[in-house]
Amino acid sequence: MIATAIELSSKTDPEIWNLYLAGNQDAYNILMGRYSKHLISYGYRICEDKHLAKDCVQEVFLDLWRKRDRMNPVQAVKAYLFKCVRLRIINDSALWKANEELEENRHRFSIEFTIESKLIADADLAELSLKIRTILNGLPPRQQEVMYLRFFENLDLNQISETMNICKQSVNNLLQKAYKSFRCEWTVLLLVFIACLSIR
Repeated sequence: MIATAIELSSKTDPEIWNLYLAGNQDAYNILMGRYSKHLISYGYRICEDKHLAKDCVQEVFLDLWRKRDRMNPVQAVKAYLFKCVRLRIINDSALWKANEELEENRHRFSIEFTIESKLIADADLAELSLKIRTILNGLPPRQQEVMYLRFFENLDLNQISETMNICKQSVNNLLQKAYKSFRCEWTVLLLVFIACLSIR
């Protein structure tokens, strides 16, 4: 019996991935639905060009469908997709060379907070968000990227390691360096703030 799209939506990422490998179009569509928005947002933070980020995500998914018979099972699907988009954007030198401004931004990573109006109405939270944003934007790009993947996309250290193509210890080192930019109380406030964003 072929599972319906609704039934598929309740399955885990690895289960959906295996169905996609078998040529299930609904499973493939679910992967796109689950992660396209996240991937475009991540891609934009790398290149600061929404159109380029969107195009690269679309190309990644097109490649996945074309090459599904050559793909392998994946457990950390989200991290794998993030890695694909990251490599697509960074390694496509033709895209960067075609735009000098993009070339200048190639090694940047931008964290932008989006806060709903009901949260902005809270003056204390708005002030907190501004202070945290200032600190985060002052971090080196790789530290910003690690913080984004860890706290905004909820990837664990192994998944971040795979996404950024660096060893787990390097991920941990980058996180520790980023933490040092916050006073002890600021680290706690950052976690509280991110928790507030996660319930939007």
